Amino acid sequence: MEISIADLWLPILLSGVATHIASTIAWTVLPHHKPEFKSLGETEDKLLALLQADQVAPGQYPAPYCADMKEAAEPAFQEKQKRCSLFLTVYERPLNMPAAIGKTLAFFLVAATVIGYLASIGLPRGAGFVHVFRFVATAGLLTHCFAKFPSVFWFPQKVAMSLLDGVVYAVLTGLVFAGLWPAAGQAAALARAWLGA
Repeated sequence: MEISIADLWLPILLSGVATHIASTIAWTVLPHHKPEFKSLGETEDKLLALLQADQVAPGQYPAPYCADMKEAAEPAFQEKQKRCSLFLTVYERPLNMPAAIGKTLAFFLVAATVIGYLASIGLPRGAGFVHVFRFVATAGLLTHCFAKFPSVFWFPQKVAMSLLDGVVYAVLTGLVFAGLWPAAGQAAALARAWLGA
């Protein structure tokens, strides 16, 4: 019997909330992301003062910057690249924490919904725990780990710990869906209960 995404509202909701909680713990309690960030030391105050003095607007700034491939081939640009390369992100001031938290929760809920939709297409009602877990956790890996690539090849950043987080999110999603996957006779039982039969 086919399964609809509406049948999966509970695992979608619970896995979305569970991955959001896991993400919050990963970034606020656990120490594994701390080595990814380094202090600029005394350079920090100079850089912040310079950005403030020039009133640099929020945005993303690669440096050295080139407008096109022709400019990238010029000796002046090549010389700048030998000195230093960076990618600077200037945020809105101050960072809106409640909005960022809300958007993060929305992302995890949307991700769980899309994973649930995929599972409703690929798995039958009453599928076994291991089968559901394997399917959903694999979809979770694609969502939470591999979506970061290939952008990190172009805009380098440390992602090893984020990949570890992604594996945890995928496993949580797989466990929730596998544990709450609708049984083969569940739809008929619910229909009978609804009709009072």
